[in-house]
Amino acid sequence: MYILKIFNKKWILLTIIVAGFMVLFVRLGFWQLDRWQQKIDYNTRAAERWQQPPFDLNGNTLPDDLAALEFRRVQAYGTFDYARQIALTVNCNEYLSGVHLVTPLVLEENRAVLVNRGCVPLDQADPTSWPQFEEMQTGTITGLIQASQPPPNGQQSTPPAAPQRSWFRIDIPAIQAQLPYELESGWIWQLPEPGRSATALPLRMEPMALNEGNHLSYAIQWFAFVAIAGFGYIMFVRYRERKAAGLHVAPQVPAMPAESTATPGEEGDLALPAVQRDSR
Repeated sequence: MYILKIFNKKWILLTIIVAGFMVLFVRLGFWQLDRWQQKIDYNTRAAERWQQPPFDLNGNTLPDDLAALEFRRVQAYGTFDYARQIALTVNCNEYLSGVHLVTPLVLEENRAVLVNRGCVPLDQADPTSWPQFEEMQTGTITGLIQASQPPPNGQQSTPPAAPQRSWFRIDIPAIQAQLPYELESGWIWQLPEPGRSATALPLRMEPMALNEGNHLSYAIQWFAFVAIAGFGYIMFVRYRERKAAGLHVAPQVPAMPAESTATPGEEGDLALPAVQRDSR
């Protein structure tokens, strides 16, 4: 049986190599299944938090770990301080080059929270163009809470020597130095209001769609590779063994008919009929 031949001395090394790849493919398949389950759990948790009533920032204090509010909507009532608005110079998306307008929303008791109100095109990113994008002065906004963005590589937040209008990140401790009120530890990514046009400026971003990704299809592919490698290897050994066995068998040459040596007049296929003489 050819399955047993893969374990003999001739094939054992190649069998070990193929088996190693098959084990690797199996582990990759289960790894993708685990990622798929993690994504399902994450989406379920996000959907549950999204359905919760919005967190009231006016009546509650933000938790130390903002991850507890991930995907939960936050509401805040206050007055926008457009005079101290800043620009986040991070590209909006792949379709729009521009800047994000970040405006302090002043709450009560000398508290405020930074609100990313959305994007404006790059050709209107100069501060002289910002007044046209001012919206309500006082009211309630809804968004998603985000953590402060510290400098990379573990560096400490360093306030600039003078107030600045353009920032590469929303580094709350650094921005705090140029504002007269106490900022919350997180900032709000403002969500589009119901009925707001998708092209209205500032352009507000929808939250990312929840999906399970391609992890399940990747897992199926890895398990398919296991079957292909195992079956293909057995067929390869079968082919090579049958080919090797055929090399030791003498080729069968079909027998040719013997050449006839019969002479005319003798019995045989080539004998000519006798000619009768006329007896008259």
